[in-house]
Amino acid sequence: MGSPTPGIISSVSASAAAAPSSPRTKVFTVRPITSWIDKLASDHGSPTGTTSGAASAAANASKKYKKRNLVLKTMQDSHTEIILPFAKDKELLEEYINFGGNVRHGKIMEDLDALAGAISYKHTDDGKTDSSPLTIVTASVDRIDFLKPFGVGDLRLSGHVTYVGYSSMEVFMKMEEMPKDKADGNGDTILVARFTMVARDALTGKAAQVNPLLLQNDTEKKLFQMGEENKARKRLAFESALTKRPPTEEERFLIHDLYLEYSKYDDDPRMAEKKPENVQWMTDTKMSAIQIMQPQDRNIHDKIFGGYLMRLAYELAFCNASVFVRNRPTFLSLDEISFRKPVNVGRLLSLDSQVVFTEANDNTFQVMVKADVLDVQKGSRETTNTFWFTFSGPSVQDTPKVMPRTYAESMLYIEGKRRRLEGRKMSQLNKKNLGL
Repeated sequence: MGSPTPGIISSVSASAAAAPSSPRTKVFTVRPITSWIDKLASDHGSPTGTTSGAASAAANASKKYKKRNLVLKTMQDSHTEIILPFAKDKELLEEYINFGGNVRHGKIMEDLDALAGAISYKHTDDGKTDSSPLTIVTASVDRIDFLKPFGVGDLRLSGHVTYVGYSSMEVFMKMEEMPKDKADGNGDTILVARFTMVARDALTGKAAQVNPLLLQNDTEKKLFQMGEENKARKRLAFESALTKRPPTEEERFLIHDLYLEYSKYDDDPRMAEKKPENVQWMTDTKMSAIQIMQPQDRNIHDKIFGGYLMRLAYELAFCNASVFVRNRPTFLSLDEISFRKPVNVGRLLSLDSQVVFTEANDNTFQVMVKADVLDVQKGSRETTNTFWFTFSGPSVQDTPKVMPRTYAESMLYIEGKRRRLEGRKMSQLNKKNLGL
């Protein structure tokens, strides 16, 4: 999960700060309460730590599992807002501004992950301090769509739980421009996002049942139904994945057409037809980066925030997209990603990006970023996430056509095409539901 940025005020933390004396008040946060140096001291039993390692272990051992009470919650119960006052807070803007004078998309992704975590903790709260604690993790980012460009005015991030399963929750969020004349008014919607969060019992590690939803009107019933449909869609996509089933007949014809096309071009100068300038081999669109995971980017579970991983992947994808179109690309969406394994502090994270699909008669293209955790001592490499970003170039003429040259690359091409087609449907559905 992502970490709230210093200076951001959410309605959750603000309400808690307003009534610190209340024993029932809870601050829902996805940030560590103590510093990393205190944690190290505690783990090693140092007297400089807030708690000795032995005392901490004894405290954990004394905790006993206590079944949580299920409380019927409404969607409004989990509603949370974050205000980004860029027009007034220049220090905050300094943390978000990019070289072009716009707000960094990657920083917004971090905030979305933080907001989804805070919303989920609010929904799962049963009002009792002695209940078995829960661990909330980001299971997947189902979709992030940027609907329009935006400047550096004040922004509002808001969201709430729209669907619950046994231990899973779908969190719907949006970002809006805040009108300059009305601080509490609603401006244009800039982005919409859906995250799937999962609750686990912090003591047993098992899936924990979350509070059910009370649907109060037709709009909420429609949102809940969309959550069920989204869950069914993800299940179908998983079952029909290229790692489980061969390409469809139509896709096999496409692979053959690609083969016939790339066979005409070769590095051999004796070939009759030279590769056009607007065609790039897929293998030539690769770009990589390696990062060491630092404790400042951890969550309350001492794992690296999913939002931080999204930001790293996006920034690499943006660099790759820029080189591909030789211009500044426009970011459109982040397709569904699943967080397979947590990333520990201190690990090396290898990010490998590649342009895998370009839309015919369009200036949009897909950039895949694969995130692998490297274990230096074991010499192992394990994939933790695969990200799929959609960008657009300045024009159809200026956007090259990517060309696979192997069967493995053709599979990536097919996967990119599938995600682009499905993503377009989801984007149109989001706009329809928002009346855009």
